[in-house]
Amino acid sequence: MTDEFEFPVPGVSGLEHTADVGLELEAPDLPELFRRGALGAMWLVLERDPVAGPPDGTETRPLELVEADLGDLFRAWLKALLFWEERDGFVTRSVAVALAPAPLCSSPDGQAFALSARVSGIVDSGPRVREIKGVTLHGLKVERVDLRNSGDTAGPRDRVVGYGAFLFS
Repeated sequence: MTDEFEFPVPGVSGLEHTADVGLELEAPDLPELFRRGALGAMWLVLERDPVAGPPDGTETRPLELVEADLGDLFRAWLKALLFWEERDGFVTRSVAVALAPAPLCSSPDGQAFALSARVSGIVDSGPRVREIKGVTLHGLKVERVDLRNSGDTAGPRDRVVGYGAFLFS
């Protein structure tokens, strides 16, 4: 990737990698990280702002995913969006993402992460700069720093709110 690439999404920048393209993302929280990843991936395909343009023809698609860890969930998220882009020409323009713990029997501790999203975009038949055939997470590590609920700290056990802290590096 060259220095001339300027991503229109705050917190998204290009990442140089031999014979490959990549994204480097910064975000204040997980839903925003997933949003920025989606818009950055669309920019890599189009090399134009996926959010720009008239709202005519906008459609919204639901997407539900469950994976054993956050890295796998992020990869599945991008793969699903890129599949829609390749199959239908569906270009993601905005997303509303919710993340939550979920049970998964095949994960080591029986716990996983669920994503529920509403993805808005348009079917765009315009030119594509590149086709992204795969999503890899070069060296991505997700470390769970803390996972608690309000009953663990100071809240009542009959109204529990869960929260967690994760380090992506």
